[in-house]
Amino acid sequence: MLTRSVWKFLLVLFCAASSSAALADDFPNKAVRFIVPFSQGTGPDRLARLVGEELTKVWKVPVVVENRLGASGHVGAQVLAQSQPDGYTVGVMGSNISVTAHLMKSDTFVPMRDLQPLVIAGYGDMTLVVSGKSRFNTLTEFLDYAKANRGKVAFASAGIGSPSHIFIAQLQQKTGTEFLHVPYKGTAPAVTDLIGGQVEAFFIATHTVKPYLASGQLKALGVGAEQRNSHAPEIPSFAELGVKDFSTEAWYGFMLPTGVPAPIAEKLYRDIHAIVSNDPVRGQLDKFGLTMRPSTTAEMREFVGKEFRRYGEVIAQYNIKAEE
Repeated sequence: MLTRSVWKFLLVLFCAASSSAALADDFPNKAVRFIVPFSQGTGPDRLARLVGEELTKVWKVPVVVENRLGASGHVGAQVLAQSQPDGYTVGVMGSNISVTAHLMKSDTFVPMRDLQPLVIAGYGDMTLVVSGKSRFNTLTEFLDYAKANRGKVAFASAGIGSPSHIFIAQLQQKTGTEFLHVPYKGTAPAVTDLIGGQVEAFFIATHTVKPYLASGQLKALGVGAEQRNSHAPEIPSFAELGVKDFSTEAWYGFMLPTGVPAPIAEKLYRDIHAIVSNDPVRGQLDKFGLTMRPSTTAEMREFVGKEFRRYGEVIAQYNIKAEE
């Protein structure tokens, strides 16, 4: 026979479950914020705005997109983490948080602790390019030369601690090479100097590379991924060229501040997942270089966790510091 205290305990659990379910049924009943730590017009920004527009139709409440820039996305991630965990603030995050978490360590903000995965919407990757006039025509030629001439091949990045910098270090780690790292203030000046022959290599977003290849200004040596990219299917992947377990693939997706009640998180997941799985939405985002492969929450948690550990190892091995 159940004691009175057990009955009370079961009643409390039933009431709590009923309350949570009712809370989710009523969610959302006011405007929802999307925090985007990327500039307007970028792929992740367009992802946020497209999904927001579709959610507004479903929810009948506004979805307001806020671009919160700074510190390679760290500022926007902090804004999300410090928000009320009630489901009314959602972040459109990316792989950069797995880098900045190691470069900008803080006791008050730990991304893997303070942010809650929801769903990865899509991915983008980068291609290793050289000047159109370069002596290198294949990835094998490039790596063989770099191994024989350690520290002499000038490899540009978009800045210290940038994704392209991390990928240079990761390539060294996987291939036993050593490059001369030349950091720039962004992609544009790095590409300009690459074309002009001041540096010898650079990682560029794959979906942007085709005009440079068509004009003969750049040559592509390989896509930093396991598979070819549909935006440039003629470029072989690193994996098929013999460089295994090397990836420049970056994810873009949705996260919450830790502590959002499960029924609300599940509703957000279902509604967002349905939209990013929609063919018209996928088609629009494809134009911005996002290869849409929506994940489950569990898959996102596993992927981000592995990425965090992988980048942490590279950053520690090569003593990469945040740019002052």
